[in-house]
Amino acid sequence: MIRRHIAKPMVLVILAVLLAAVTPAVEAQEAILRGKLGYELAYGYTADELVENGLVLELDVERRLGSAGKVHVGFSGRLGAAAEPSVKLDEAYADVYLADVDLRLGRQVINWGTADGFNPTNVLNPRGPLSAAALLASGGMPGGTPVVAIQASYYLPSGASVTGVGIAGFVPAAGVDELLEAVAVRIGAELPGGAPLPVEGPAAVPSDGSQFEWAARVEGLLAGHNVYVSYFRGWDDYPAAWVEGTLIPGGSDFLFLPTQVAAAYRKVHKLGLATAGTVGDAGVWTEVAYTIPDELPELDAPGVLALSSNDGYLEAVAGADYTFENGVFVSGQVIYNGGGSLLQPYKKPGAAVEPQTYVAGMVRYSPQPGHELQGVVLVNAVDRGVLAMARYTYELTQSVSLTVGVSRVFAGAESEFAAIEPQANLAAAGITVSF
Repeated sequence: MIRRHIAKPMVLVILAVLLAAVTPAVEAQEAILRGKLGYELAYGYTADELVENGLVLELDVERRLGSAGKVHVGFSGRLGAAAEPSVKLDEAYADVYLADVDLRLGRQVINWGTADGFNPTNVLNPRGPLSAAALLASGGMPGGTPVVAIQASYYLPSGASVTGVGIAGFVPAAGVDELLEAVAVRIGAELPGGAPLPVEGPAAVPSDGSQFEWAARVEGLLAGHNVYVSYFRGWDDYPAAWVEGTLIPGGSDFLFLPTQVAAAYRKVHKLGLATAGTVGDAGVWTEVAYTIPDELPELDAPGVLALSSNDGYLEAVAGADYTFENGVFVSGQVIYNGGGSLLQPYKKPGAAVEPQTYVAGMVRYSPQPGHELQGVVLVNAVDRGVLAMARYTYELTQSVSLTVGVSRVFAGAESEFAAIEPQANLAAAGITVSF
């Protein structure tokens, strides 16, 4: 029996259909149906196990309402060998175009930021941990989880614009429970007996009005570059965490004996600045964001080892891309994360946060029509760990494509990439039919 995760979002579909039904004054066009049906296979050659093996479906239905707007509803499904079949609602929204204002209402992915894949100014849609399997399957960073929101953009006569977003409720990042359990296993393994620590929390965000999130962005043109200034007030996608324990006598001092991992969600302020433009024939972009978390007394309390920090932190990205005359496309960017690792949102128990710097690069080339080669590399400039990927796509027909790829980690024992090596050393293949 197919599991359906669409009960609450189905209200949005009904609203979208009603919106289309009650606008007879506009010239409605026929609905447009688009989609993809594919098969994905990924084998972890280090762990010697199948990571992905199943059918995937993407389906989008869109109906334009003349010049007044459009209605969009999307679904995705998966039929895998290791899990029950599932169907879920993706984006489901209505666009309304007024004289100087564009509105989008419903379940949506909000596209903010200018960098390629890593966008510190965009935290409106939660994203799970970096996945090599997802990168191989899509050829790039997947989009975030849709949120139920209203987005309004006002266009000034000068060409500048102001955008406001109100989000109806907090959606956490995927995989939070599994991530906390992995931390509890890692800490427990260092204790006598090696048993995982119990995990307490995080409690759900209360439905008392505090679950609402909002953001604002101002866009303008400065010296030929688009400039975006943004602010976000809402919940951190990942809960803050700490290790609780007891102090026991140990010689002339006391020893800390961990008893459990605890976690709680908290709100943050995020200030952002992003730019995008060209220098000669190259595209260039920057993003800078500063995050100020609400203070959690538990993180600084005696008798605990904090896995998160109450301190604010800076994130920054600078990059460029260029296409050569022979069609070779190259892209590179430097990523600084003052909050720690891109792979792991938690620091070592009781230790200070260790900022990390990364270098990401991509090259893409089509030697002839229907054939595309792509390479991606992510390097931790601090511990010299490397995650490299290669991908080849062949278009059998205009609507059918075949993809094969491989990814591998090159890292020493002290590198953060060493921990993901079993999941990241993959060989993958897939076929996609677009319609």
